[in-house]
Amino acid sequence: MVLVRGGWSDLEPQIVIALHRWAVAQPIRSFLVVMLAEGGVFLLPLVLGALWFRPRSDRSSRRQALLAGAISFALALVLVAALSHAVQRPRPFVVLGFQPLFGHGADSSFPSDHTLLGMALVGPLLWLRPRLGVWLALWAACVGLARVACGVHFPSDVVASALLAAAPTAVGLLGASFLTDRFDLIRRLAGIDRAPDADSGRQ
Repeated sequence: MVLVRGGWSDLEPQIVIALHRWAVAQPIRSFLVVMLAEGGVFLLPLVLGALWFRPRSDRSSRRQALLAGAISFALALVLVAALSHAVQRPRPFVVLGFQPLFGHGADSSFPSDHTLLGMALVGPLLWLRPRLGVWLALWAACVGLARVACGVHFPSDVVASALLAAAPTAVGLLGASFLTDRFDLIRRLAGIDRAPDADSGRQ
């Protein structure tokens, strides 16, 4: 929690202000940054849904990763709710006194819900199918960066949230493996082969 609750550094507010000024310098740039910050995370489940139905020989390991992502996402929702109540950190636009690029409540800046949920959703895919997962993880990181530019998060909110996503990701991977090993109905409904080898599924 050092990133979140530690003393103010001179660098972090400067990063927020610099990104915010860059975003507001041109109307089209502001529009694109806001679109990414507010709606970018919703692209992830659409892509993952398309991957679920993608007909290829690696379908079993891919679906194992996507099932783990669903479990990870559900756990991340609980984690976000708990942290939002436990940690109270003013948002950058409140502390630094500027207008955010889109309307937002002055609630806690930490965690970055979009970053934590996005990373938790794609984390298992990043682990089991790195060639696919790395692009989605980069997209989730860009969403977090856009929210910093909009003035609703500090960089440390985004970094800490991305790191925290490792916890639900790990549980999601273990949970998906347990469910598909123990419950044949779940395995058959998901179209996952018995006892998939995670290492052989890596690209």
